[in-house]
Amino acid sequence: MGVDELAEELYALPPGEFIAARDRAAAAAPRGERGAIRALRRPSLAAWAVNLLVREDRSRTELLLRLGAELRTAHQQPAGGGRLRELIGQQRQLVAALARRAGQLTADAGRPVSDAVLREVEDTVHAALADPDAARDMARGRLTRAFPPPSGFGVLPEATVLQLRPPSAAPAAREPGSGRRTAGGGAGADRAGTGADDADGPDGPDERERRASVTDITERARAQERADRERRQRLRKARGEAEELARAARGSAEEATAAERELAAARRRLREAREQVHGLTEELRRAKRSLSAAERAERAARGPAQRARQAAERDRKRAEAARAEADRAEADRLAPDPARPPGRRGRRRPGGPS
Repeated sequence: MGVDELAEELYALPPGEFIAARDRAAAAAPRGERGAIRALRRPSLAAWAVNLLVREDRSRTELLLRLGAELRTAHQQPAGGGRLRELIGQQRQLVAALARRAGQLTADAGRPVSDAVLREVEDTVHAALADPDAARDMARGRLTRAFPPPSGFGVLPEATVLQLRPPSAAPAAREPGSGRRTAGGGAGADRAGTGADDADGPDGPDERERRASVTDITERARAQERADRERRQRLRKARGEAEELARAARGSAEEATAAERELAAARRRLREAREQVHGLTEELRRAKRSLSAAERAERAARGPAQRARQAAERDRKRAEAARAEADRAEADRLAPDPARPPGRRGRRRPGGPS
């Protein structure tokens, strides 16, 4: 890529990105081109806005050249007051439309500019109307700073556009198919062409074409403004919908975060419950082992206990039999003997009471 092509790309960038992009390009360029690349100057905001305006539709500068020539011719005609007022009205419409469009282009590029910068854009367009060389410089789309407002018609004292190629000499001859000379021929050339312009008449083909061009570009600018307003409305609507979706997404994210926290708590409770189940399962196994041991001990003690109960039952029965025998014996002792005389007691048992 040559220096000229690189400049086309660099002067389309916002001023804040120009220096870094230029230095990167210079570092990557061949040695012989680095100096020319580093010499490229960063444009001001107003110059950048004008460059955007020119790059969007370069036919606008052709209209500026034609309208500027008409304005200079009308200024030089003694009886051109009515025509001049009409051209000045068209000039105001065109300048206002171009300045508004420049503001929209900078906003679309992500770098809206202030009203003061837009006034500099208007001054530059006015200067291009006053001076064809300024219009041609502006048409290249590489301005580095805005033109000062013109004090009248004529060549500006200082060029403010980056010159990468030598400017072509302005021809002094008449333009083909035209009744006037180019601006390079000076005011005298303009005056010399006045008669040819007048011969064409105020409503001649050239005049009708120029008026149609002014109307066309004004209408296009207005249509572009309407399209931009509609686009901004759609953009605001889309942004509102995006914000609404963003709020819904934030709500969903908060709900998801709460659900994740609840899930984490549930998992923690599940882990604790599993640990408890594991502990209870171990206790159950120990309790089952204890139960088995107790059952074995019970079975082992069951036989001796049964035999002991049986022995105790036998002993109880023998004791009851002995007690009954003793009771019978006592009853027999106390019962009276019918063969013994009354009043005599039986023989006292040895050891008994006397």
